[in-house]
Amino acid sequence: MKSRFLLAATALTLATVTASAQQPPPRIHIPITNKAWETPFPGFKIVGNLYYVGTEDLGCYLIQTNQGLILVNSGAEGSFALMKESIEKLGFKLTDIKVITATHGHADHVADLAAFQKIGGAKVYMSEIDAPVLESGGNLDYRRPGGRGIIYEPIKVDVRTKDGDKIALGNVELTVHAHPGHTPGSTSFTFPVTEGGRTYNVGIINMNGINGGVKLLYEPGYPTIIKDFRETLEKQAQMTPDIWVSSHAGQFNLHQVYKPGDPYNPARFGDLNAYKAKIAGAMQAYKKQLAEEQQQAYR
Repeated sequence: MKSRFLLAATALTLATVTASAQQPPPRIHIPITNKAWETPFPGFKIVGNLYYVGTEDLGCYLIQTNQGLILVNSGAEGSFALMKESIEKLGFKLTDIKVITATHGHADHVADLAAFQKIGGAKVYMSEIDAPVLESGGNLDYRRPGGRGIIYEPIKVDVRTKDGDKIALGNVELTVHAHPGHTPGSTSFTFPVTEGGRTYNVGIINMNGINGGVKLLYEPGYPTIIKDFRETLEKQAQMTPDIWVSSHAGQFNLHQVYKPGDPYNPARFGDLNAYKAKIAGAMQAYKKQLAEEQQQAYR
């Protein structure tokens, strides 16, 4: 009789554990504290077929091709309405978005991707490393190995990309550059834009900043973070884009070089010295934090 009770209790415990394991992570809401993320900013033409359609701080881009549109980044949760207005005021239709991608899997750049995906069934291309983060709705994050909860609508990734891959639509082909560090799957994109008899090498560069709270010396969820940061910054220092933009407005001096209503001038986004200074600054910040962590570890 006693053994029957033990078996029954064991079975009940296993059933409870199994049911608990099958329950989806909770949906949680993380308030936006940076108001520039949700402040509207008028869309404008950067160069040729490349347009800015992001918010005051979050860099989101639309690339026009002869077979539809490519969208890079979606901004934070709630950005959809702001970006929709910018896209439509530029004369484009959301239903013409055929390809969607992002520079990395943080919520401030992908949280509204699902909303754009639903409009016209666009294919989502994402780094094979950050793709699981999108599909988990942000629950998976190397900084929280146990999960954090679903913080945005999960996004179906159609194509998982790696370094050197091409994302092609019509007459446009983006080259994928794996630039890990900020996240394990951080990605930059380059592509040629021809206008007025000149071809520009355009870069949407994911600048490698270190988020607050991230540790370089001891980050068990990301054991190669030190190497990845260094190698990416070294690679980016060798790049020479004619036109460059990034994931945040401050990372490419948007508000210093452009004010809404300014006349069209691609050259304002072509300051190579400013680009080199941004990379050098990121490398300096990386070395400084690593040295401070090492000093603390050896005390």
